[in-house]
Amino acid sequence: MKIFVQVKELHNLAERLHVKAAQLNDLRSFWSSVGEYMVKRTVKECFGREQAPDGTKWKPLSPARVKQRMKRHKSGSMRILQDSGELRRSVRYEASGTSAVIGSKLKYAATQQFGRGNIPARPFLAFTREDKQHVLSMLAIYLRRSALNGG
Repeated sequence: MKIFVQVKELHNLAERLHVKAAQLNDLRSFWSSVGEYMVKRTVKECFGREQAPDGTKWKPLSPARVKQRMKRHKSGSMRILQDSGELRRSVRYEASGTSAVIGSKLKYAATQQFGRGNIPARPFLAFTREDKQHVLSMLAIYLRRSALNGG
């Protein structure tokens, strides 16, 4: 006695798996989501709360800087790193199929991030342990949706 099994849709399944594997090799949409998350987190938490990504408060403005802002603006904004809002607005990301990079192209961004001379470091860019956990959750959701919905 012999049992013969024929799977007629096997060729279609193999093609769909090949397409899915190609999609998973280029995770550009996933990395774009990571970039968007990091920019929003930076703008909301760091600039919004005037703190480093680890929650450490930024050093306050020096008395000379406060005086300078008062002269320039009359009602001068005393928000740290937000005199004009240019630095905050400049935080962007670039995504590829394999990564996301977040940063600012402004010349003075590195000085603010790391400090220099009499300018204290006021970090606004970092990838924290909490960010890592959030991104891993995002990846799990992305892969689940990708597997279930075809992309």
